[in-house]
Amino acid sequence: MRICWRKSAIQSLLKLDQWRASVELQPIAGYLKNTIDVFFEHQDFSIYIPGRHVLIKNLPDDLRMVLVSAGKSDPYKVFYPITGGSVEIFLIRHPHQKPI
Repeated sequence: MRICWRKSAIQSLLKLDQWRASVELQPIAGYLKNTIDVFFEHQDFSIYIPGRHVLIKNLPDDLRMVLVSAGKSDPYKVFYPITGGSVEIFLIRHPHQKPI
C-alpha cells in the first residue's frame, strides 16, 4: 500500500516539534515519520484495517485513527483515510497536545 503525506500532516509534525521544544524535549518529526511509514508498510489491509473511525470537523468522513508508538513515549495519534489504494496521512498528534 502506498503512503501519501498530506501538507497538513507535515505541518502537524512541525507543530509537534515546536510543542516538544516548548516543553524542553528533542525534535522527533523525522523519526516519527519513518516509524509511521514502517508501520503502514507492514500492514496487510486485505485482512485488517488498523484503527477506528473518527469524525473531525473539516476532515474526510472516512477518517481513521491509529495509535503508533515511537519508543517508550505515549503513542501518537495518526489520522488517515484509505483512498484509491493508498494511505493518506492527514494529521499526527501527541496525547498531551491540546485537543483538536
